[in-house]
Amino acid sequence: MQIAEYNETAAALAELKNKYCTVFDVQTTKGMSDAREARAEVRSYRIGLEKLRKEIKAPALERTRLIDEEAKRITAELLAIEEPIDQQIKAEETRKVEEKAAKERAEAARIAAIQARIAAIRNHYTAAVNQCADDTRLIIEQLAAMELAPDDFAEFMPEAKAAQDETRAALIILLSQQMEAEAEQAHIKAEREELARLRQQEEERKAAQARIEAEAKAKADEEAAAIRKAQEAEAARITAAQRELDERQRQVDEEEQRQKREAEAKAKAAQDEADAKAEVEAAAARQFQEAKVKNARKKIATPLQEIETAIGVGKIKVSDGLKAAYEIGYSDGIKAGQIAA
Repeated sequence: MQIAEYNETAAALAELKNKYCTVFDVQTTKGMSDAREARAEVRSYRIGLEKLRKEIKAPALERTRLIDEEAKRITAELLAIEEPIDQQIKAEETRKVEEKAAKERAEAARIAAIQARIAAIRNHYTAAVNQCADDTRLIIEQLAAMELAPDDFAEFMPEAKAAQDETRAALIILLSQQMEAEAEQAHIKAEREELARLRQQEEERKAAQARIEAEAKAKADEEAAAIRKAQEAEAARITAAQRELDERQRQVDEEEQRQKREAEAKAKAAQDEADAKAEVEAAAARQFQEAKVKNARKKIATPLQEIETAIGVGKIKVSDGLKAAYEIGYSDGIKAGQIAA
């Protein structure tokens, strides 16, 4: 599509492409000047084109604005006519939808009520499951006496009748099972009671036996305790007697040891005295012999010679003479020691 007003600029565009298709040497003064002139010429065409575009478009924009405003005015008047009609249509459509929903709810409630009645018929079986046979028999009678009104079940009358028949048949089977179970329970109860009676008898017998055994054990324990007490008393008596005997033996042993120690001490003292006496006598004899030899050499009478003479004539005992000689020798020894000192 060509715009006649743009033909002059379009023709100049082809000339400008051919004229300025080269690269300018902008590093030189002339090249930079030529480039600036070229840019100014091309820019003038571009600015002129934009100005022309606005001049040409202005009437079109005004017409477009008028077109839009008139369309909005007419649309508003049309809506003023259309909307009341639309509201009437939608209100009726809503009423029909709500009426249909109400009918559907009513129908659903009606069917639910019928199904609840049918469920109530079937619930007779559930109610009898955990009951005794007599209660189940009563429930069967109540179910058989129940009259099914057509108004209560409408098109579900066959289903209600089937529920009644099926439930009654199931209840009869349940009653038979309950009667058998109760008979079995009665039998088991009787057996348990008999077993409990026998167990009670056995417990009583065991209790009596335990009582007899306890009495016998108590008597035996009493006798054993008496025997044990007597044995303990006898053992205590024997222990005391043995303790007394041991004490006496200890005292005898101690006395014997004491006497033995005294005898040994006396014997030792006597032995020590005898040893000392023997030593004295030996020493006196040695001194006497030495004095005798000495006197014999000196031919001079001494006290020892006098003792020897006295012994020889029986004037004194030998032991007394030895003792006197020992004393003389002992005194001389002391004197000699003193002189030496």
